[in-house]
Amino acid sequence: MKICPVCSTEYANDVRFCPNDGQTLRSSGPAQDLVGQVVADRYHIMKKLGEGGMGQVYLAEHVKMGRRSAIKVMNPAMVHDPEAVARFNREAANASRISDSHVCAIYDFGETPEGLIYLAMEYVEGEPLTELLAREGAQPVERAAGICIQVAAALQAAHDLGIVHRDLKPDNIMVTRGRDGTDAVKVVDFGIAKAVGGDDSQKVTKTGLVVGTPEFMSPEQLSGDKLDGRSDVYSLALVLFKTLTGALPFPADTAQEAMVKRLTDDPAELNAVRPDLDFPKALQATLNTGLARYPVDRYQSAAKFAHDLATVVGLSPPAGPLLSTYADDETELLEPVRTRRRSRVPIVVGVVVALGAVGVAARMGRNVWVTPSVPPADTAPQVVAPTPPDTTPARAPVEPPRRRPLPRPPPRDSRPRINVARARDLLDDLLLDKLEPRTAAMVLDSATHIFNAPGIARGDKAYAAFVIGNALFQPPAQDRQQGCAWVRTATELDPAQPLYTKILAACAR
Repeated sequence: MKICPVCSTEYANDVRFCPNDGQTLRSSGPAQDLVGQVVADRYHIMKKLGEGGMGQVYLAEHVKMGRRSAIKVMNPAMVHDPEAVARFNREAANASRISDSHVCAIYDFGETPEGLIYLAMEYVEGEPLTELLAREGAQPVERAAGICIQVAAALQAAHDLGIVHRDLKPDNIMVTRGRDGTDAVKVVDFGIAKAVGGDDSQKVTKTGLVVGTPEFMSPEQLSGDKLDGRSDVYSLALVLFKTLTGALPFPADTAQEAMVKRLTDDPAELNAVRPDLDFPKALQATLNTGLARYPVDRYQSAAKFAHDLATVVGLSPPAGPLLSTYADDETELLEPVRTRRRSRVPIVVGVVVALGAVGVAARMGRNVWVTPSVPPADTAPQVVAPTPPDTTPARAPVEPPRRRPLPRPPPRDSRPRINVARARDLLDDLLLDKLEPRTAAMVLDSATHIFNAPGIARGDKAYAAFVIGNALFQPPAQDRQQGCAWVRTATELDPAQPLYTKILAACAR
């Protein structure tokens, strides 16, 4: 029998619509085993993989393509709950928007004529981090960091779209093996993810209901406050701590006590929880920043957290896992991607980029800023020796289009002196946090000042030239020729940086 969710009238199984209100009828009976059946006329169910509060997960094969998928099917008992259905659909809609190699891909979702709500996603042949930790216990520093760096890449890709996961935990981190035998990570279950800044129609939980797994919630999530990507950073720091030690930094006898401690106490230190293990000295400071109680004191992006983590554990090129928002190195020179919040595309470096892409030394930088689209090979301007950013190069085989120039920097002697010992940090801030079209003139001015500063180290001078080049790639100047000339200066000053030579080679295409 079927039951109308509105008037509760019972109808025969072959009746699909209630004559009283026209709503589709769905079975209210217990979940059935779908093994051997074909869902939505294209997914042949092979075996059951697991079961959770929302429904069952099956391994399926597409009847025409032969591609294996994981099919999540909502429990029939929940299909009458509008919030549960909205949450299920939210998972599909949010995850399908995120394009990153560390996010479990969504292939399809919908409802069958029989009222079965399903979600077809990438099948990951691995195990949750929970099972890995249960079987092997605390992981070596390099492996734990490598796993969390990849998770950070997935989170950054989501945050760039305004999506907060809100339920990051070891259960939602799948670990498998890449082709080279190293760990490959996929983040799954964006079931309670929410687009930041959406209207009330996007809310999928009851008023006042805190969703997520309390064990890995941020303080602001426990308090029911508004969340942004920094909440996920906190959860990731908790995941890292547990992966390193096998425990959480808030020891307590009950879950409620642990939640209270997160709101009132400082986290325990690594050596206090595991005095039998050795940890890099700077790792505790990185964790402390990730676990800061107030978001303003925390890492402001997952990318920055990943960069510092890679640095302190020594995961600099050529060793280390992937942390890139791109699938391969052929997409590095692109038109800047414009999201709702920023007009720039960060590629976190300091770890190896897959398929031959190269990074930079761990201290050097965190982001690569993409240039405008590359013109055809027969019209590409040659890279010439750099000149001051506001002048025209002495020689250019192709006359560049006239563009509105950036404001001329003030005279050098009118600028305040800078602390050259902090040049690297200043440049990091300009490149990571400041550079976008509306601030390009400011970044150009500041980086030029650092470039010309007396006593600047050669490596920092090269980095400043690289920042200047990236500022010139941005609108309104969007001067590819001048930008490439400054990248050439960076390469000449620091030829050991593979990133400079790679971008310079792309300029010559």
